[in-house]
Amino acid sequence: MYKDITNNPEERMCTTYSWAYWDNAFSEEELTNLEKYCQIEQTEKATVVGTNDINETEKIRKSRIKFYSKNENNAWFFNRVNEISKIINESYYNYELNGYADFQYTEYHGNESGEYNWHMDMLHGQNKFNITRKLSLVMCLSDPEKDFVGGEFQINVGNQEEPETILMKKGRMIFFPSYIIHRVKPVTKGIRKTIVIWITGPKFV
Repeated sequence: MYKDITNNPEERMCTTYSWAYWDNAFSEEELTNLEKYCQIEQTEKATVVGTNDINETEKIRKSRIKFYSKNENNAWFFNRVNEISKIINESYYNYELNGYADFQYTEYHGNESGEYNWHMDMLHGQNKFNITRKLSLVMCLSDPEKDFVGGEFQINVGNQEEPETILMKKGRMIFFPSYIIHRVKPVTKGIRKTIVIWITGPKFV
């Protein structure tokens, strides 16, 4: 049940949003500090759920990642994300959510044609994490207009041949249901740096 009152109830009853966004959640200085923080530790090649074989993984995904849990150095970021995620969920999705334990810092390198082909974040069946991802979030730390070429973020809203391309901006937080099929097209130059979060909850009923 929604926790606030709207003066446009028909929209809530009739509309399922494929994505929503929030701009200006962080200042330029905060984004720069966050980027530096994420680069302190070395990243590692990403895998996909179900295999640790890098060769198999790279048929789908070529990126470098590092996970960060909440601590005294990054609590400010987690707290801000928590506040905005709650507003987005209550405004557009009304999912029953529990939370998330960490965020994933991701790099897609142009000299590796970094990409992540069509996939969904929601894990089906009995997964080793024993979680249900319900609301996904991606935020660019690098500037698509200056720092990299390619790497378009696209979602499949019913026709894979004509996907919707979502405009990425530095600091823009993009939310979407974790069952939406999406992809990151190959980066051809520079490095695409993002933060990804999967907010979990009880399974959909």
